[in-house]
Order: sequence, then structure tokens, then C-alpha cells
Amino acid sequence: MLWRFSANHTHLYPGAQLRPLDVSSEPRLSPGDDMLVEFSDGMFATGRLLEADPDAAVLQMPIYRTQRGTEVTARTWRLVSEGESGSMRVQKRLPME
Repeated sequence: MLWRFSANHTHLYPGAQLRPLDVSSEPRLSPGDDMLVEFSDGMFATGRLLEADPDAAVLQMPIYRTQRGTEVTARTWRLVSEGESGSMRVQKRLPME
């Protein structure tokens, strides 16, 4: 399944916020799902969920460029739930798998 989220910045980092863009109720993320992230500069990148449970997920993001042309390297992030709204927060960067 493809989930759409909006990020509060041009890239992910510990503390970054992700807000769901889909109208449905709280997302039920599953390993193998794709996550399309729309960054604050209007750029998009699609990552893959490696792990997912109701309180946390592991997101692997590919290399992408910001609107200003900065290359952001591929990274893996641990995300944690931010409550009933379906929002998530980046908790920490993980080693690439």
C-alpha cells in the first residue's frame, strides 16, 4: 500500500514531523508498504517501510534532491507515533540495511 505523508522540512532528521495526507483514519502501516513523503520545499521521495507496528516504524528512504539541488543520501529512520492523528516523528537514524 502507498501512504502519503507531509514533512515539516526539506529533509528528515531526528525530531522531524510527518503528517498523514490521506483522509482515512489513522494509518495502519505494514512492512513492505511504500511511504510517499512530500517535503516542505514541494519535492517528493518514496521510501519503503522495513518494519511497522502501532507505535513505531522503520523507513528506508532513497537518495533524493531538495528543490535547491542538495543531494540527500539514502538513509534509514526509526519513526514513532505522535498520537491518534496518525502523525509520526523521526526518532533516530539507523544504520543502512
